[in-house]
Amino acid sequence: MDINVDKALLKVIRTGDVVIGANRTIDVATNGDAKMVVVSANCPAYIREKIEETDLPVIKYAGSSMDLGTVCGKPYTITTMAIVDAGESDIIGLV
Repeated sequence: MDINVDKALLKVIRTGDVVIGANRTIDVATNGDAKMVVVSANCPAYIREKIEETDLPVIKYAGSSMDLGTVCGKPYTITTMAIVDAGESDIIGLV
């Protein structure tokens, strides 16, 4: 199955439940509420390492945090985001 990551991210933002921001993402990832995490290409290594320690599936978004924010329809950068509920999106099928 070939899924367009940008479209899947936009759909999960609109129909699902996400947490945006590094600290909040790490919190929900470590307490088990998240199903998946998305990190931008320019995510700082120490944040990525903390997220990867949780053993959750991680999508490494090819674009920068500016690109990820734009794709998600937000007027700010997004370095990390946790997907708590995928809603109508099929993004969970990416990993």
